[in-house]
Amino acid sequence: MGEQGWLHCRVKRAMLDWFRYRWYGVLVVDTPLGELYLPMTGTVAQWFRTDEEVWLQLTPQADPESLSFDAYVLARPYEDGIVPIWPLFQTRYTLERTSPLSAKPLYRYAILAREACLESDFEAIVDLEQYHYASEKELLARWWCPEDHSWQEANMRPRCTRCGRPMRFGDLIDATRASRFLVLRLEHRQPYEPACIGYVRVDPPIPLMHRRLPDGAIQPHIRQAVFPADWFEPPFHVERLLRASYTGRGRSGFEQWWRAQEIALNRCETRVARLARVVVHPDYRADGLGQLALQAMVDWIRERRVPEMRRAKVMVETVAQMTRYNPFMERVGFRYGWETASGRPVLLLPLAPEAEQHLQQFLETDPVAATHGGRLYQPRFQSVEPLEAPIRLHRVWHRYENRVSISRMARPVQTLLRAFHLQRRVIQKTVLKELSLTIYPRQIVVVIGASGAGKTTLLRLIYEAARGITQSPSAVQEGSIEMPANTQVAAYLPCEVEPQFGRATLIETLYRLTHDEVLAVEILNIVGLGDVMVYRSRFHELSTGQRERARIAYLLAQRPNLLIIDEFGAHLDPAMAMRVARKVAQLCREQGITLITATHRQEVIEALQPHLTVMMGYGTYQVMPHAVEPRPSNRADAPAERASQTPPAQ
Repeated sequence: MGEQGWLHCRVKRAMLDWFRYRWYGVLVVDTPLGELYLPMTGTVAQWFRTDEEVWLQLTPQADPESLSFDAYVLARPYEDGIVPIWPLFQTRYTLERTSPLSAKPLYRYAILAREACLESDFEAIVDLEQYHYASEKELLARWWCPEDHSWQEANMRPRCTRCGRPMRFGDLIDATRASRFLVLRLEHRQPYEPACIGYVRVDPPIPLMHRRLPDGAIQPHIRQAVFPADWFEPPFHVERLLRASYTGRGRSGFEQWWRAQEIALNRCETRVARLARVVVHPDYRADGLGQLALQAMVDWIRERRVPEMRRAKVMVETVAQMTRYNPFMERVGFRYGWETASGRPVLLLPLAPEAEQHLQQFLETDPVAATHGGRLYQPRFQSVEPLEAPIRLHRVWHRYENRVSISRMARPVQTLLRAFHLQRRVIQKTVLKELSLTIYPRQIVVVIGASGAGKTTLLRLIYEAARGITQSPSAVQEGSIEMPANTQVAAYLPCEVEPQFGRATLIETLYRLTHDEVLAVEILNIVGLGDVMVYRSRFHELSTGQRERARIAYLLAQRPNLLIIDEFGAHLDPAMAMRVARKVAQLCREQGITLITATHRQEVIEALQPHLTVMMGYGTYQVMPHAVEPRPSNRADAPAERASQTPPAQ
């Protein structure tokens, strides 16, 4: 490197404990200043070989006798360049969610992506791992007691069964020593929001991979047939080392496992990284954060060459069944290659032109790959037939009449009400007065107003007109409502028209409505219920906010071209309400659905970006157009329809 202040050093050894190596270790180096002890994470220190060359730079305030984590910079010269080692990778990202119409920012995420290095980072990873699609184990982490060094498996920090003290994080049961973790931390968050909203785990590539062809035949060593073989060599092949060294006596099983991984770490030197996990907090899925996590992973791999920090990486591979049901990996550039011998899809992300060339040649020349062209996921939510004509409300009136009598009430209650001069009374109230309104196909309309102003009444009238219900207490009393002949309505009016989940799980309920399991998952992801544990939950097991999102999913599963929702987002926190509203509005615009909703939430209105806002006020109303309204260009009466939005003079 040759720059002033850099010391040419040699690695002497790595010091790490098996019970805390994830977040603490020491690299001992021989320098012109003598032997120095560099504190770092054990997951980094363990990758260094004895006597290899490194470059070290101490900060001006550093004390060589007692170095701290932030007192030095470490780099590794390797073949075609210099690999930065310490401090660990850390980069900030901003993800802005904008209006689909005006491009005005609705909200933004400020994300700090950094390699996991604190015990609290791994606690957060354990918590998030419970939401991972591929987590097959019931208990995910090992914890150890500093007092008696006992171990316990649990999904949250337990107390030692012997001494009662809180235990310390040891390791993830499903991970290997080669696994590296990148955490996504939410900055500028609200007090109720989690600090860590996701993580990515990167491993060396799978040691062996065979391909299953459509006829069931197995093609061995498929990667070496597509790419240069040395990209995958030498592998991190612990199982082979265990088989070669196992004697059945002497060291314990754990000690043999630890030693075999140490040898594998020393040998592994591939040009490919493997995406082993990408997990986003369930409340933040379907909003682009999974794609941001993968972008951060790519930056991390390019800059630091993780996990080995040796040869430059040319490609990322992943093996994941969930990619059949979620396209977010393909959206960042992953391409479908083949099925493994066990029937799991393999996706590949080239990081260098040479990898892109090899992959493209395979996709064009391989008979099976040529049929899919590198694409695995096929969207299921197809556009519906939009309303064939506008919804027209012409001089609609609606009044309520309520007769009050206290004769059947308890005597003390009668006495109380008589004190207020209430004995018999007829209450008459006009909630809609000569309301004229035209709602065009594909429009998003928001109804606002105080409680009791007539919002729900208006939605109920439109719903009953769409269903052809004429004999009901809430039917139109004067005026008319014209509905298009092809109207397919789905509605949620609390306590009146509600989805029927019964005892079935969410995924079963949506599958029965759609007859397509992929579409069912797609709809649940749209409304922010992207957690596999929620898929198998019953409606009564959900939180209040999850129930509201489940109701919206139920409505979308009916494939309506008219969607009516009363009190949109009433039980969601502000951030979640905006996320769900933005996704629903985007879907309605893309799929040709007309949406009419009542809400009192300003953040919901901002996210929906409605074409019209109808303000109700105890018999009066005002229509406020916002966005450019989608209207048939061949309709000669369009100008007259715009004029009809203004109520007659009172």
